[in-house]
Amino acid sequence: MKILFLGDYSNLHACLAKELRRRGHKADVLSDRGVYLNTQADFHLERTPGIIGGAKYLYKLFSILPQLKGYDAVQLINPHFLSLRPGKIKYFFDRISSANGGMYLSLAGSDHTFVKTCADAELFRFSEFKVGDKPTQFLEEESEKMYGWLTDGLRRWNDYVAEHVKGAMSVLPEYDMAWRPVLGERVTFTNIPIEIESIPYSPLEIEGPLRIFIGMRGGMEIQKGTARMLAVAKDLEREIPDKVHVECVRNLPLSEYLSRMRGSHLVLDQFYAYAPATNALQAMAMGRVAGSGAEPEYYDYINSTPGLPLTETSSGIIYSPDMRPVFQLSPLMPDLKGRLRELLLDPTPLYAMSREGRALVEMHNDVRLVADRFLSVWEK
Repeated sequence: MKILFLGDYSNLHACLAKELRRRGHKADVLSDRGVYLNTQADFHLERTPGIIGGAKYLYKLFSILPQLKGYDAVQLINPHFLSLRPGKIKYFFDRISSANGGMYLSLAGSDHTFVKTCADAELFRFSEFKVGDKPTQFLEEESEKMYGWLTDGLRRWNDYVAEHVKGAMSVLPEYDMAWRPVLGERVTFTNIPIEIESIPYSPLEIEGPLRIFIGMRGGMEIQKGTARMLAVAKDLEREIPDKVHVECVRNLPLSEYLSRMRGSHLVLDQFYAYAPATNALQAMAMGRVAGSGAEPEYYDYINSTPGLPLTETSSGIIYSPDMRPVFQLSPLMPDLKGRLRELLLDPTPLYAMSREGRALVEMHNDVRLVADRFLSVWEK
């Protein structure tokens, strides 16, 4: 097959494209390379600020456009797969659609449907915008980040994309939960792909203070809850410095980021998530314990039901469906500081969580498995 990926988040599409090429398919990615992440892209398209930046972006996009044809499937990272307003995106959506096979949508990141589900506070117990019906700090301080997604213009564009895609692949339960009422059976849950063969597993070894690692993304510290987690971890570092060392990094290239993360024991990722996302899954793959969302819905989606048979993974670790290897974070859970303190004083549970985390990623997120799920949708 020939597949074109338009846009990318956290190396998701680039990871899939690499696996598809390994199998003999033609797979190309058009993206901004995740800006500072510097991920792979066959067509590099990045917008810089200002009117001149916008003009250069359009010029380069028009120069690339003739090459974006003849693909069997076109996979959009999001309805907003280009850094343009909906009216301009529609022009390119229609041009690319007419020159290729089916258009498909990866359900990842913010869009009208997802943000409206968060704002309604009926389906989700919490989100980055609300906990129950109460606004989060993020909504109170940056309300435009929610209400901007709820305009009629973005709703109409969202509806247009929903009408014209043949299928959609949800990579996290919360995106699936938000979009399934809109797209119904056109949604397939795929999970996030992780190239586990490039992330060797090493057993956790804790000597001296527990090393906590937090990666910050500029402008999203409050939205993802990382600022809150960093404050709690730093408080504990001041109170019991012989038990914990906190490292915080910002906006690193992906290769350097993974290298720095490997030197940690516990990686604190997202606070308002229902499931571990790319950062947490990469940490788990290398044998580090991830602090992230791990709601019951997540384990339901991956069919991790207690009582199912045990399986030996390619790393020789026995996987049990009743494993719960994520250090669960949630705004509904009281006393994050107290839970972290207990772990610092007795880190013994982390050894089992390290092994089990690798096993879970091998069983559910191996890029070879996720690529099969994408291919099954395109081939239908």
